[in-house]
Amino acid sequence: ILASSMLFFFACWMLNTMALIIAPFALGLTFFYSLTKRFTWLCHIVLGVALACSPLGGWVAAAGSLSGYPWVLSLGVLFWVSGFDIIYASQDAEFDRKAGLHSMPANLGRANAFRLAVFFHLLAFLFFTLTGYLQGLNFIYYLGIALTGAALFYQHLIVHPKNLSKIQMSFFSMNGFIALTLFLATTISLLITG
Repeated sequence: ILASSMLFFFACWMLNTMALIIAPFALGLTFFYSLTKRFTWLCHIVLGVALACSPLGGWVAAAGSLSGYPWVLSLGVLFWVSGFDIIYASQDAEFDRKAGLHSMPANLGRANAFRLAVFFHLLAFLFFTLTGYLQGLNFIYYLGIALTGAALFYQHLIVHPKNLSKIQMSFFSMNGFIALTLFLATTISLLITG
C-alpha cells in the first residue's frame, strides 16, 4: 500500500502541480471508502463520489487545472455508480445485517433500495444529458445517451428485489456497455465537432 501510494504521488507530481495538489484528497477518499460500510449505509454514495473523481482526475491530468471542468459529468458518474452499487449490494443484504455492516439494501430493505437505485440512475441520465448540452456536443453524443438510457432501463428490467439471478449481467455487462458507449459517443462527437 505504501509503495503504491508513493508511486501514485510520483505519477501526479510528474503530470502537473494541480494533479499533485488534489492527489491527497483522491487517495484519502479511496482509503476512506473501504471503511464506510462499518458505520453508514451511505457507503454507496461515498463510492460514487470516489469514482466521480475519475473524470476530474483525467481533466486535471490533461489540462493542468480545474478551469472549464464539466462538473455535471462527475455528478452523472456519482449517481450512476451509486445506483449500480446499491443493486450489486442487494445480494449481500442478509449477510450485512448479520455482520453488523451497513448498506442501503440491508438498512432500507431491497425494495426501497432498488427504488433509490432507479432514482439515482434517472439523475445520472439527466446529468449525462446535461453534460452534452453544456459542452455543445452533437447528435452522436445524444445517440450514445439514448443507448445509455436503454441500458440503464434494461438493468432494472432484468434484476429486481425478488430475483437477483441476472445480477452479474446487470452489473458487469450493462455497466461495461454504458462506459464504452459514453466514451465512444463523447470521443466521436468531439472529433466531429472539432
